[in-house]
Amino acid sequence: MKHCFIAALTALMLIPGVQAATEQSVRDNLMKSTGLKAEAVRPAPVKGLWEVVIQDRIFYVDDDVKVVFSGSLIDTATKTNLTQERLREVARDNWKKWPFEDAVKQVFGKGEREVIVFSDANCTYCRMMEDTFAAAGNLTVYTFIVPMLRGETNNREIVCSKDPAEAWHNWMARGIAPAPAPEGCDASVLQRNARLMSRYNITGAPTLFFPSGDRMTGAMTPEQLESMLQR
Repeated sequence: MKHCFIAALTALMLIPGVQAATEQSVRDNLMKSTGLKAEAVRPAPVKGLWEVVIQDRIFYVDDDVKVVFSGSLIDTATKTNLTQERLREVARDNWKKWPFEDAVKQVFGKGEREVIVFSDANCTYCRMMEDTFAAAGNLTVYTFIVPMLRGETNNREIVCSKDPAEAWHNWMARGIAPAPAPEGCDASVLQRNARLMSRYNITGAPTLFFPSGDRMTGAMTPEQLESMLQR
């Protein structure tokens, strides 16, 4: 009887339609159902579900991807937000994948620590961060300039300058207006940064990203910034 049961179970597993889902089958079903390509797929902390990463956001799906939902999974025993922890892990892993070539790079002190900030040249709170960065010291700041408030005014002039980092610092920290942009200037970086902002669902400035996987929106004091950098 035991041998018959094992044989029957083995045969059942070979029947199309009852095979266990795999990472690849979930990827394929996701593409068929939604047209979206997963950046990462793995079993979710909840049995019977899969965790899918799409554009650095986490979704949960069933084997056939007939159901997709987003939200936080909470471990009731430890009171841990499992989804948030996973998002931080994904952000840490993807740190080196940022398009740093589109950012304005400033180095304060030795520049051994790093932070990314989405900023607008017409944003008062963004301007306050220049003093905070200088006070923190030993920091490399990658600023993705995005027109959020008054269009491309000042933003375009800065990215079109001979030295965008110097023009940015002069305007944001010293109030020295950037020179007019030369005719025919290629300011397409502003559009690329705007698309990046949309990808990361950024709705305010300044928004900061840290190598730890954390992100914060709004001006910070030097003490608050230091605390985030030490995580």
